[in-house]
Parts: sequence; structure tokens; C-alpha cells
Amino acid sequence: MSVPMPKRRKRRMPNLNLPPGTMQVDPEASRPVLTAFGFSASGFEEITLKDASEIRPLLSKWPVVWLNVDGFGDEAVLRGVQEVFGIHPLAMEDITDTTQRAKVESYGDNTFLVVPMPQVHREGVRFESEQLSLYLTDRAVVSFQATAPGDCLSVIRERIRTGRGRVRTSNSAYLAYALIDTVIDAYFPLVSHMGDRLEELEQRIVEDVDVHQIHDIRAIKVDLMRIRRAVWPMRDAVAAMATLDRVYGQELRPYLRDAQDHVARLMDLLETDRFMASDLMEIYLTATSNRLGEVNKFLTIVATIFIPLGFIASVYGMNFHPDSPWNMPELNWRYGYPFALGLMLLTALGFMGYFWWKGWLGSQAFGTSRHRRGGRPHRH
Repeated sequence: MSVPMPKRRKRRMPNLNLPPGTMQVDPEASRPVLTAFGFSASGFEEITLKDASEIRPLLSKWPVVWLNVDGFGDEAVLRGVQEVFGIHPLAMEDITDTTQRAKVESYGDNTFLVVPMPQVHREGVRFESEQLSLYLTDRAVVSFQATAPGDCLSVIRERIRTGRGRVRTSNSAYLAYALIDTVIDAYFPLVSHMGDRLEELEQRIVEDVDVHQIHDIRAIKVDLMRIRRAVWPMRDAVAAMATLDRVYGQELRPYLRDAQDHVARLMDLLETDRFMASDLMEIYLTATSNRLGEVNKFLTIVATIFIPLGFIASVYGMNFHPDSPWNMPELNWRYGYPFALGLMLLTALGFMGYFWWKGWLGSQAFGTSRHRRGGRPHRH
């Protein structure tokens, strides 16, 4: 099945020529939806908030709180979240400016993290990423997403609800790590699916070249480029997390190394798929050239066969006078016409037999491979 070519999208630009710490809010964006978890080893509480001030009872009741903000369409709500958690103005600027690359920054005792979160187009072809911003304090994690609810973080929510894993028994730093690790893991099915698409496309190209295949190759290369652009900075960001000694102690270092390993494996898979996509383009062009060569060879064989036939027909079609002693005796012969047709047939069969013996009647035409051995075609 042919994949439509991805449409060229306009590159997003950062907020330019504004004072540092300016928060740009699109009034047409979706209104923020605030969902919060408060939890400990013994239990949890999950609520949807109408206002940021409602988070304060959770902060006083639970040792760890996770507030998720979906949508940036109301500046007052965002300001309320900023006030409750003391988020630095430069961090709020980066949160609403969704052109950030993956990074880790420290603001006093708090930490600000940005990672691109994968999204997939409805047809399962186009890759898009959404900026996930995390603001980490000693007892809370605030996550920001620009779109309406819907992400890959449902795994963490389910762990909190069911008490599986270490989330409910650990601190806010582990929660931030778990969120980032989940985002990293969400890339693996996408990259694996693209690898399967490349292998399937390679098989199709080898079996039969189609003009739509070049569009499929281009679409996959664009998706791989976008994923690589999102994943590449994450390697440095995860490495920077490991340098935050005050946030991530010795007990969490192995988990950060595991996240670094996952990013490295992602980069290896992406590089392999990128090389494979480039090779597929070369295979496609080579197969197209070979197919054109087969067509040209077939036309050349047909022309070669008909050249002597045309010569014979032209000689016998000149209608010489039969009384001349220099003319052909076949003109008065009763079987002259069948003789001329037979001569043409024998000539054509002779050429075809010679081409077969030389191996010039290609394998694509007869479905077998023929190689010269001892002057005769050999079947494998």
C-alpha cells in the first residue's frame, strides 16, 4: 500500500524580541486541564482541579504530588500554577515556547526538564512530537503539555493507582525519572514499526519496482529525520540529569544509566534505519535502471529480428521483370511466396535461438536465471 508523501510543514520559531521571562499564551489554545496525584506507599488520591490553588491541600497531605497541566489557553491558570510552585519566570517562558530541545536546567533548589514526547498521526505514518516540560521540586513534579489530554504517560498513572513499581515508595526525583523513561520507551515501538516498514518495502522493491515506492521511501526518511531530531538532544539531557548530585543520589544513578542506555539503543536503531532507507533509495534507482535496461534490451532484440525480415521483404517486393536473365528465378516459381515467408520465419527463429544460446533473453522474461556454461544455458 502506497504511503502519501508527508506535507511540508512550517517550521516553528521561538519567541523572538521579547524580554526574558515573557510568557506567550495563545488565547485560541485549549484551556488548561489540571489533574493531580498525591500518593505515598500506603495510598493515593487522584483529582481534577478547577483552580491551581486547590493543589495546596494535596501538598500538605501527601509526601509526593504530581500535577499535570494539559493546554496553555488560559494565562491566569498558568500564573496560578507558577505561584503555587514558585516556578522561575525563565522556566515558564520555556514551558509556553514549545520549540525547545531536550534539556535540563537548575533554578536554585528546583530543576527544570524538557523532553519531546512522541505522537503518531492517525494513519500511523506521520511522526509528530509534543514538548513535555517538567518542573521538579523536593516534593512535587509539575508536567506541562500544550495539547488536550492524551499522552504516553498513562503507564505511570496506572502504576500509581495499582501501586506497582517503585513510584509510590520513592520521591519526586524518581517520579521525574519515571516520566522521562516512559517517554523514551514510547519511541521504541515507533522506530521498530519503521524498521518493519523498511523491510517490507525492500521486499516489494526486489519483487517489483513501482513508482509509488519512492514516495514511501521519502516518507519514511522524513519520519526518521524527525525522530532523530527529537531523540538526539535527549542523550545529553539524560547525561546532565546524572550530574545533579543534590537531586539524584547514589540509589537513583543506576536508573539514570539505564535511561542513557535506552537512548543509546534508540540512536543505534535510528542510524541503522537511516542507512537502510538510503540503501533502499539506491536499490530503487538500480532496480528502475535495470528494468529500463531490460525494456531496452527487449526492444533491441525485436528490432534486430525485424531488420533482416524487412530486408527480405524489400528485396522480394521490388517486382523485377521475370524475363530478365539477371532477375531472381523465384519470381516465376509457384512456391516463391511461401518460400519468402519461410525464409523470414527461419531467420527470426535463428536469431531467437542465437539470443537464447547467448543468454540475452533475460531471466525476468522467463522466470529463471541462465548462465553460460560450455556455450549452453544452465538452469539453477
